[in-house]
Amino acid sequence: MKKIILSICLLTLSMGASAQKFTWGGKVSVSSPDIKIEDFKNVDLDGGNGIDITQSLGSTNAILSYQLGLFARVKLAGFYIQPELMLSNSKTEIKFLDILDDNNDPQEVIGEVKLNKIDLPILVGKRFLRIFRINAGPVFTLLLSQNIDQASAEDTWSEIEANYKNATVGLQYGLGVDIYSISIDLRVEKGFQSISENLTIGGTTFEADQRLEQIMLSVGLTF
Repeated sequence: MKKIILSICLLTLSMGASAQKFTWGGKVSVSSPDIKIEDFKNVDLDGGNGIDITQSLGSTNAILSYQLGLFARVKLAGFYIQPELMLSNSKTEIKFLDILDDNNDPQEVIGEVKLNKIDLPILVGKRFLRIFRINAGPVFTLLLSQNIDQASAEDTWSEIEANYKNATVGLQYGLGVDIYSISIDLRVEKGFQSISENLTIGGTTFEADQRLEQIMLSVGLTF
């Protein structure tokens, strides 16, 4: 995966050297990430009490997150290619309904997932009416660090753990507008693959397809 990302970056730089126009700048984004948890397997966590894990686990709430980095834009044959290098901080809450406490009463447990990563979108776009743009392309993600903070967990059963993958691929697409040297973009990101192999709750591990999705609003300034 890392070799593929490096090859793409080198190819983009070589195209920029021979392109009709090359611009670059810095940008900052705010996002609303959400982890979609589906396709549960090995989920007999309630001791046969008939509780559906898809009802007790899988509810997530997005937390406002940020991205900061650089972008370049290469114009080629009426289109443009826009590679970006973004330092990204994503936060999402995973809610789990703990049904095995001492009183046998449901208790909501919340785990705040924090992912620090590098995002490398490679977008292809088209400009309309000089200022409006549409674009789409893959985004390659390299994980720097991960943490699940659970201040509400009272015992080991309430603990939620996950080992997230070091590299994943997704899709970004959206609209943009350019006003002089300012670029504004509104995008949607969809995960092509699960960002983790499994989830562990209170020492019990089961498979779950987790995909990161988010809406991003960014402002860039070309130099």
